[in-house]
Amino acid sequence: LGGHRLSVGFRPLPQTTRSSSGSSATQGPASRCEIATLRALGFSNFSVVVSVLAESAVLSLIGGVLGAVIAYAAFHGYQTATFNWQTFSQVAFAFDVTPALLVQGGLCALVMGFLGGLFPALRAARLPIAAALRQL
Repeated sequence: LGGHRLSVGFRPLPQTTRSSSGSSATQGPASRCEIATLRALGFSNFSVVVSVLAESAVLSLIGGVLGAVIAYAAFHGYQTATFNWQTFSQVAFAFDVTPALLVQGGLCALVMGFLGGLFPALRAARLPIAAALRQL
């Protein structure tokens, strides 16, 4: 059952990563001036990639912490049940938000932030300085 829970839990990860990548890609044109300025000041392509990835990771970690706080406040200790009127059966369950789940959520947020920021970071590093400055 543990493997099944992991597969169900990680199923939304690719879609969420694509959404994160899309938002990072739309943020890219707004920061071209900043990236071009860094490159004009002598920062290497590697430094630009690391800075964009670090920004993406920090933002995703902030979102992960915020989501963890909301999930803990809303669902920790919550108990509910469903009732089937045709078979007169009831399924009762309780949510328990454990520290291990919070760590897993934080790690998923970091992975999504890294993967979502990777391609925009590489694209920003490959952009010629003159082309980036011209697009202002």
